[in-house]
Amino acid sequence: MATIQENTVSSVNQMGNSSELSFLGNPLAAKRILVVGNSITRHGPLSEIGWENDWGMAASALEKDYVHRLYAMLRDAGQDVLMRIRQCSYWEGNFDKEDVLSRYDEERAFDADIVVFRLGENVRTQDQDALRAGLERFASHICPSGKMIFVTCFWENPLVDEVIRSAAKERGDLCLNGFLAYDDNNMALGQFWHEGVSIHPSDAGMEKIAKLIFDALIHQEK
Repeated sequence: MATIQENTVSSVNQMGNSSELSFLGNPLAAKRILVVGNSITRHGPLSEIGWENDWGMAASALEKDYVHRLYAMLRDAGQDVLMRIRQCSYWEGNFDKEDVLSRYDEERAFDADIVVFRLGENVRTQDQDALRAGLERFASHICPSGKMIFVTCFWENPLVDEVIRSAAKERGDLCLNGFLAYDDNNMALGQFWHEGVSIHPSDAGMEKIAKLIFDALIHQEK
């Protein structure tokens, strides 16, 4: 089992020269899903930590990260969707800054039917009240009219997880238990020399994240 303290992948400039934004699906689809995440969602190449790819760390291939697996599951279930994927590690380190929300105005304008919040691992604060206020502002900004699905941290993170659960309850939204690092098989241990990279989700871990969110999305329609 890995702990949140072992995540030594910096939250700063995770995308490098890569865009923080990507899309999957049909631009004309009636159903619009916004996914906000961090390195588990997507991390640009960074040779100094041995990561040379541009997808969810540490999946073995683009199509194996949880975002692409989630889209494949929705497609195979006959769902016609447009997924907007926004890398938001910047928010994790700056959630308390006054101007941080303006960075995500286009996510607000996207007006998603459902927003998937899969963030939190890079938050480094002991001020629970400040984080709660920051998360509530962020959620209201990026999801002004739709529903949200919150996912707690991949590595158990009691303070942040409690805030995520509290925000979901306050909004009347669903919160999923995303803690999967209790099982070594869910991490890419031994596949990368950098410890922080290697404790990120393996293909098996990515599959479980995708299935967790997929089941919740399908449940929202019932």
